[in-house]
Amino acid sequence: MSVEPIGIIVAILGIATIFLGLNLGAYVLCLSALLGSAAALLMPGLGGTSIQPFHFVLLFLAFAVALRPRTLSASFSSLSYPGPGFWYTLFIIYGVLTAFFLPRIFTGVTLVYSLARGEGMHGIVVNPLTPNASNLTQAVYMLGGLACFAIVAGISRLGGLVIFARALIVAGGVCIFFAIADMATYLTGTSFLLSPIRNANYRMLDDGDVEGFKRIVGSYTEAGAFGYAALALFSFLLILKLEGFQARFLGTITAALAVSLVLCTSTTAYLATGLTGLIVLAFCISRVLQRKASYRHLTYIAACLLALPLLVMAVMLIPSVSESVSNLIHATMTTKLESQSGEERMRWNQQAIASFFDTSGMGAGLGSIRTSSFLIALLANVGIPGTVICLFFFLSLIRFVLQRDQKEGPDGIIGLAALLSCISQFVAASIAAGAIDLGPLFGITAGLAAGYGLGPVSSLAHGGRDDRRRHGLPWPPPNPVLQSSIAATIEAPSGIPPRTREVSRV
Repeated sequence: MSVEPIGIIVAILGIATIFLGLNLGAYVLCLSALLGSAAALLMPGLGGTSIQPFHFVLLFLAFAVALRPRTLSASFSSLSYPGPGFWYTLFIIYGVLTAFFLPRIFTGVTLVYSLARGEGMHGIVVNPLTPNASNLTQAVYMLGGLACFAIVAGISRLGGLVIFARALIVAGGVCIFFAIADMATYLTGTSFLLSPIRNANYRMLDDGDVEGFKRIVGSYTEAGAFGYAALALFSFLLILKLEGFQARFLGTITAALAVSLVLCTSTTAYLATGLTGLIVLAFCISRVLQRKASYRHLTYIAACLLALPLLVMAVMLIPSVSESVSNLIHATMTTKLESQSGEERMRWNQQAIASFFDTSGMGAGLGSIRTSSFLIALLANVGIPGTVICLFFFLSLIRFVLQRDQKEGPDGIIGLAALLSCISQFVAASIAAGAIDLGPLFGITAGLAAGYGLGPVSSLAHGGRDDRRRHGLPWPPPNPVLQSSIAATIEAPSGIPPRTREVSRV
């Protein structure tokens, strides 16, 4: 194992989190989620596996939470039934079990496309199904995602929603900074300046272009990964802006992320952004129908229905610009499936579906099969049982957020923004994700949404009927005086009157 320079920086920030508090940890966690091409640790003994800064930070953050009993209790309670955390935990545990058992049970039964790293080899290869290093690494990543979910949800339920929201706003600004740095170093031939954050044992596609447009990768390995992260942040910040969340530079960062999504030349980003934009449009229209719309909602509706079509027509009137845009759309959208990359991804999905049937619907095990769609990856890796559990998690997350009283204030805005970000990531992953792990930003935003949906921890002791029943607590709340008397009667040794025992305890 070797510790990289960026790993030393992350370790220093992690230690600072332990001593200075979880507010700092929230910012460090969100910023580390952007370093998708970086490695804090390199593990040659595991086929050159790279440990990303995000997962390294989680170790320190988990230790910091463990030293704070109230936060630790809130984090564990966020995983209890019937909340979304219960279904997410069940999904992760089942996935980890499949990673260990299913590749051994179905060894040689089917052919699979999987990631191969080693001496002279780095890419996707097809082999008979056998246990491999990806089973272990994907299991670790998924467990890290669960830890992130629980920690973020626990901190959010203790009043940390606004802290994480502001941390994600800063992350959006840093994401734009990396995008500009990527463009600038490419144009000046100084891409080596970004090598400290591009040191992971991944295939780097940072110098590609499409029809003369530089493919923006930022701090990630390729344009698709950058587009996925930028979309997650953009959808989160867009709802914050539309709902009136107060933060400096929020509108500027949101607009810059929108521009980066247009310029990143990622087919997945284009499709997912379009679908997410339609969801936000429906949300704004619902605000109008509910008579809760502000000028921001009306501006977004007008931009989608009037300004955007007018902009398209204006572009078509300028031949040179129209030709460049048309060529870009043709290369990234209309002929994408005919390209070598598109054909390769279709082969992955085709073989994954075949493996699903070869394993009788049980799947080949977490990390065994590489695909080009999150939904197909679910079926091929964890089979029907895992897919059903994952579906329950998403439905539970949506239900808890939407059933919560939508009160005016920042918490409700953040909860809705986090939910939309989760949905946008699910949409993008369903188009082109290669594995089940939805990434660091999903763990953060899902934890925020769940933390809001579950409600503050302190409110459960005296919550209303609906809140207590949703959390599996009895209604009406038990009488604390009666409870203490009963407890004193049970615990009092023989010969000591219960009342005396109770008073002495007080």
